[in-house]
Amino acid sequence: MKILLLSLTLAAIPYAVIASPITVHNTGVNASDALVGAGAQASFWTLASEPAGASEAIGSNPFRYHNAAYFADTATAAWVAPTASGNAGAGGIYTYNLVFDLTGLDAATALISGIYGTDNDGSISLNGNAPVSTTSFSGFGSTSGFSFNSGFVAGLNTIHVAMNNGGDPTAFFVQFNSATAGAVSSGVPEPATGLPVFLGLLSAAALVFVRKTAFRQS
Repeated sequence: MKILLLSLTLAAIPYAVIASPITVHNTGVNASDALVGAGAQASFWTLASEPAGASEAIGSNPFRYHNAAYFADTATAAWVAPTASGNAGAGGIYTYNLVFDLTGLDAATALISGIYGTDNDGSISLNGNAPVSTTSFSGFGSTSGFSFNSGFVAGLNTIHVAMNNGGDPTAFFVQFNSATAGAVSSGVPEPATGLPVFLGLLSAAALVFVRKTAFRQS
């Protein structure tokens, strides 16, 4: 009986949904995902929109910057700002984007979560949908959590972080703690069809085994 139970357990393993990592990038890192030095330009996150009168180039990357009032950088993520000094100049909303690819992964099973912060108030959202989390005007002293569990699409997706420069400096921080999705089906029988058939065959074999055992004992 123990052998039968073990066989049933092992048989179900190939049909379990196996999560694969989604490639996302924290703020303040270079192309190799290592933290850049203070004042150095970081990779991946790009400026998507800015208030009237701002001089930063749309499409540019932010610079690592930290103010004593902010919560601390971590070993894998750092605060970034439109300029190395942290002073953007023009007041208003600056939005930065991170593009990531779900090709080969099932968008319906994608999950991404982490922590972030903005100076001043801001938000984080996915693919132009409503923000899943917002920050207060003076909330940059402690982290805020975020989680995306819907709104993903096949192929390229975009995470948006908006920060309101209510007075220089202005900056934001994002650290991903989890980013996974199941693989797109490759034609292998789905659990709803393949597993019951296999278990039926296994049960039939177990019945034969039990009958033979009973016959030998009689």
